[in-house]
Amino acid sequence: MQRMHPIRDAALALSLLTIIPARVRWPEEGGTQVAGWFPAVGGLIGLIGYGIAKGFEATPFVQRAPLVIAALIVLVWALLTRLLHYDGLADVADGYWGSHDVSRRLDIMSDSHTGAFGAAAVSLVSILMVASVGSILSAPHELPLLIVPVFSRFAATAAAWLGKPARPGGLGRSVMGRPTASAVLVAAVALGLAAYAAWLGFQVAGLVICGVGMLFALGVPHVLSLRFCGVTGDVMGASVLITEALLFTTFALVV
Repeated sequence: MQRMHPIRDAALALSLLTIIPARVRWPEEGGTQVAGWFPAVGGLIGLIGYGIAKGFEATPFVQRAPLVIAALIVLVWALLTRLLHYDGLADVADGYWGSHDVSRRLDIMSDSHTGAFGAAAVSLVSILMVASVGSILSAPHELPLLIVPVFSRFAATAAAWLGKPARPGGLGRSVMGRPTASAVLVAAVALGLAAYAAWLGFQVAGLVICGVGMLFALGVPHVLSLRFCGVTGDVMGASVLITEALLFTTFALVV
């Protein structure tokens, strides 16, 4: 089990999940502890969305056109993450429903072309995201924008730590492996801060929703990986986006 290098791993996680480049090289022995920083990167992404929402709070636009503001926030998040998770969702959807054979499903996921299943999945999840974020903004509540990205990125962490690789190589394989205590602590701090924000904003209901978010983060990658007999980078990306949409929907319905 490898020793954690906090600055290197944080920079690599930021570079992997966003358009922000890292000025460090990927270690030759692998980057298994990078996954511990995914929830923290989610917190940064959430902070950007939260800042956009707060910026519009003093204007009449939120009440007049909450769906437009929601679409803008989702668009900024998509561009900030260079559509990484959307690409993963499209590939997983095509492979998930595209064949009854596991090896063929993996081949379909590797294909750069997007089929009908992938296009439909991206469209439907995007609609759900915009609708739920719009509902949250019109409540008005901005805190879920800060909380949800943390738990959704933990879905990728859970897949990296608890899953097995579906292929011998690939981007997903490079971040998989057993975590160190330090990596677990980093992820736990990010999740704990998000849960604390939920408590401040919504009290017991907020903590319950965070518990639901943990179940989504643990369950979604597990369900997806069963179809492919393992985890890939696409499975991690799809897990992030599906968990995010489900958790935003939960916030929209409950608070």
